[in-house]
Amino acid sequence: MVKHLLLSAFLLTAGVLTASQATSPAQPRMSDMMQQHQQMMAEMKASDQKLDELVRAMNAATGDAKVAAMAQVITELVHQQQVMHGRMGMMMDQMSMGMMGGKGATTGK
Repeated sequence: MVKHLLLSAFLLTAGVLTASQATSPAQPRMSDMMQQHQQMMAEMKASDQKLDELVRAMNAATGDAKVAAMAQVITELVHQQQVMHGRMGMMMDQMSMGMMGGKGATTGK
């Protein structure tokens, strides 16, 4: 009976230690990912606001000012698209590094 209790206690302790060791490295990574996600969402919101302002100005403009405002909207859309593609490439690299044990794929443009 004592052997069974000691064995059970040992296995339980080993299981708890293994579980705590397995989750410890993931915690900072999860925290970093959450912080990156919040930052990305804030940047997207700011980009949307900027685009909204440019579109409002474009819609209010007339004549040559409207053409200039349209150019600003198009330029901003292209810029935001390029930034998004850059982020996607970085995220893909991070994901592949995680899956391949630190050997990430490189994305080129």
